[in-house]
Amino acid sequence: MKRSCIALAAFVMSLSASAIAQPVKVFVLAGQSNMVGYGVGRQLPTELKSQPDVWYDHYNPDAREGGQYAEATSTDWGPLEPKGDPLRYGPEITFGRAMAAAYPEHRIAIVKMAQGGTNIVDHWGRGLAPDPEALYKSQLYHALLGNLDSATYQGAGALRYPEEVTRLDGALARLESEGQAYEIAALVWMQGENEAGWTAAFSYGDTLRGFIAAIREDLGVPGLPVVLGRISDNLYPANGGPIAVGKEANIDAVRAAQVTVAEEDPRVAWVDTDDLTPRPDDAWHFDSAAYQHLGERFADAYLALVREEGSSSASSASSAAGAGAGGGGATAGSSGSTASASSAASAGAGGATAGSSGSTASASSAASAGAGGGGATAGSSGSTAATSSTGTAASSGGFVPTVDGCGCRTAAGQGSGAAAALALLALAGLRRRRSRGREPG
Repeated sequence: MKRSCIALAAFVMSLSASAIAQPVKVFVLAGQSNMVGYGVGRQLPTELKSQPDVWYDHYNPDAREGGQYAEATSTDWGPLEPKGDPLRYGPEITFGRAMAAAYPEHRIAIVKMAQGGTNIVDHWGRGLAPDPEALYKSQLYHALLGNLDSATYQGAGALRYPEEVTRLDGALARLESEGQAYEIAALVWMQGENEAGWTAAFSYGDTLRGFIAAIREDLGVPGLPVVLGRISDNLYPANGGPIAVGKEANIDAVRAAQVTVAEEDPRVAWVDTDDLTPRPDDAWHFDSAAYQHLGERFADAYLALVREEGSSSASSASSAAGAGAGGGGATAGSSGSTASASSAASAGAGGATAGSSGSTASASSAASAGAGGGGATAGSSGSTAATSSTGTAASSGGFVPTVDGCGCRTAAGQGSGAAAALALLALAGLRRRRSRGREPG
């Protein structure tokens, strides 16, 4: 209780200390159950149990029917920490820590909305009707974006939860009310296990492209960076996984699609999860340590992605005044940085890159990133680089992430033919058999 009170007091003080000159970097984390996370919060090291210097807005639609996350729904920004009655966490717990270390001159804010057992076809697509079989999983695109969602919901497709407080628009509105400039830095997406169990697997690439394009369009950020977590080979039945024998081609298809979508779009990256350990009795989900590694990999992939683009800042910024009308694609007036976004063509394959001109970029040094040396290298055209030392990282919470490396990614701008070839190469190792037996449960 004492530790919680201290953390809360520190967070309240951080809200009032709005003197950070740079815009708040807002990261959107979304997906299904491996984004929700099954990490055991009570076992976290002290520095990760509550992180007042990273702002967090959390929602799990399980709460719509009084599920275990009902009391964990955010009503305002709070410190980054495990949520729900079991105090669970996902990759956000180390992703936020790494971003705070990499960008010490920016406030880091994470909006996370994830729900287990969901797919893009029935639940996450823009403009969907309610899912009659699982209403609480319905219309998650709108639940995430709220007023930023451009879809029309009428007749049979009317909103199932019209009075619901939505996530991203509400979170951004609270920043505006505090006079905070912000920039939407990236979408981090961990999903695809659902489609891997049925025929939607074979159209997952097009479905994912459409989802990314819709998000970019509605946020007004045509070049929004996106980091994907490729679904794990733990799902294969030969590896003790839960997907039935005979469905191996479905798993192949989703995994290949995730690689291809990333390789054909210079503003999308993917990370590998094959070596992440599943829970002892649950091959669908990772164990606690794995979620920490996954968050580090997402961070490393994001930093590498923006470094490839020649910018260590996001493609879009918004002043508090202009956010409502522009959906986040305006100039950050109080930050002094002018955001430039790529053309609408970048919403598809091979779009142009975007970089912030005249903005302040910061990156962690190799030392502050840990032995893996995964800290970003500041190096953007027309920007001032500020490199954080280990001491800076410590002052932001004391935790220095160990970077295991992100998944395979080639240089930006490869054509779809090269992407397809790389996907086929990736498939060569998909069905490797492990000696680990399947646990009961």
